[in-house]
Amino acid sequence: MKDLVEITSSLRSGRAGLALLFLAGFMSITTETLPMGLLPQVAGGLGVSESRAGLLVALYAFVIMVVTLPITTRTAHWPQRRLLLVITAVFVLSNLLLAAAPSYAVAVVARLIAASTHGVLWSVLPVYATRLVPPERAGRAVAVVFASNSAALAFGVPLGTTVGNALGWRGAFVLLAAVAALALVAAPLLLPEASGSPTTRVRALAAFELPGVLTVTVATTLVMLGHFILYSYVSPYLRHIGVSSAAAGPALLAFGLAGVVGVWTTGVLVDRRPRGATLLFAGAMALAFAALAATGRATSVSLVLIAVWGLLFAGLPTLLQSAALTAAPQARAAVSALYVISVNFSIGAGSIAGGQVLDRLGVASLPLFAAVPAAAGWFIIVGARRHAFPRRPIASAGSRPEQDSGASTPRDAGGASLTARPPADADQAGDLGLSCPEQATAGSCD
Repeated sequence: MKDLVEITSSLRSGRAGLALLFLAGFMSITTETLPMGLLPQVAGGLGVSESRAGLLVALYAFVIMVVTLPITTRTAHWPQRRLLLVITAVFVLSNLLLAAAPSYAVAVVARLIAASTHGVLWSVLPVYATRLVPPERAGRAVAVVFASNSAALAFGVPLGTTVGNALGWRGAFVLLAAVAALALVAAPLLLPEASGSPTTRVRALAAFELPGVLTVTVATTLVMLGHFILYSYVSPYLRHIGVSSAAAGPALLAFGLAGVVGVWTTGVLVDRRPRGATLLFAGAMALAFAALAATGRATSVSLVLIAVWGLLFAGLPTLLQSAALTAAPQARAAVSALYVISVNFSIGAGSIAGGQVLDRLGVASLPLFAAVPAAAGWFIIVGARRHAFPRRPIASAGSRPEQDSGASTPRDAGGASLTARPPADADQAGDLGLSCPEQATAGSCD
């Protein structure tokens, strides 16, 4: 009886800890992307143009790309709860500093502070999740953590925009700081101490030698670039089509709710028809951008198309990352690093490119310029049939023999065979945010 009580208590503690990790992940992604929904208010409050305010997102993404691996390597041996507490405190400081920023320069500093620890946080979350539950539930625990990313993209910006419209953009970032402070206080109560992981170096570039990896990475970058060219300036675009500032939050919430349908649909299709689903979602999103460009200021039609866009985009991260894992099941950690880098490059480049379009051609041109890279990514997917976007599901790809690639065995910078490596376990993959087998991205870890 005593053992049963201890097991039940452990499971409850695990659920509470997972909820806290979910909250931390949600807070971090919302911190990164919230300026997109409050761009006019932030620009006005700091006395800069909307395109310059959009750089607050671009700089954040580029810093993640540059500093995540070096800082993760240096902090990998830290006790994980202590590392999580330090990172959460940094987010509290960053969001409070941004909320109080008297100038654009101070706002940039505030963003860079959070960006420096953002990727390290995502190296901690999935590994910590696996230590909160029994081994047979580790995959599901990681899926819960990754779900915070999707939830933040679908709901973080809409909810933050609604709060910002009610309390002002500074109030929205004060609320984010409060959420981070809540996680800071709760972490010592809900999370057990856990030792750090041995320092590992990730040679992600070596994965490009594997058949299909470069193709998936380029396609991912282009499709995501199309999305962020428009989404980085979605608030000015909503205003352009006749949506008031007060109604922008509900409009973005509809975008997020449609995304729930997209995530569910992807979960049904990713293991059954991965190639067909990827072609459908990427191609339809490019068409949705083109249709937005064609409809002009037709508010009702544009809002419907924006909801369709939200549905399609929500499913693409799972489909594209699953394609990367299918292309290189023997180097999951490396291709996951490339996926993270490509997405953050798209966020930064999309913000910069969209800002240039906004300044030079006007907000009405954003959907057309978003459609171009999205369509280019779709054409790449169409042409990649064998290694990058095959018809076979992930499970079968994971067991394909090495000789199926028809290429020589690639090696990393140290001369070790990539294909000979066993799948990374939770600790080894921690610095890349991937602790789950290939099904994790589909939310179906066992």
